[in-house]
Amino acid sequence: MSTEVVHQPSKSRYVIMIDDKEVGVANYLSRENDIMITGTFIDPAHRNEGLGAILVRQTIDDIIATTTKKVTSGCWFVTQWLDLHPGYVDKARSGGVDAELGNTCRIV
Repeated sequence: MSTEVVHQPSKSRYVIMIDDKEVGVANYLSRENDIMITGTFIDPAHRNEGLGAILVRQTIDDIIATTTKKVTSGCWFVTQWLDLHPGYVDKARSGGVDAELGNTCRIV
């Protein structure tokens, strides 16, 4: 079984694939000063396999490697993952709470 995260910039998303089959997605919105991960989804048949964590980690890693913008979470799963991995907060150019969405998300 091979797992791969693929960036699809024309669709503003990252997908996680298992053996060339899409099983999850992380959507994002590129704004002036940040890139907000707006939501994630993993196929119910593949939940509790750690795929969400792989998708979030590789999505954030790619954003950090390819832009100087802040990474913003507008997704409860991403925010929860970041709470469990505090080292990523500084790595992703920490900011504060998103002004438009308030406490429903955080700038990481």
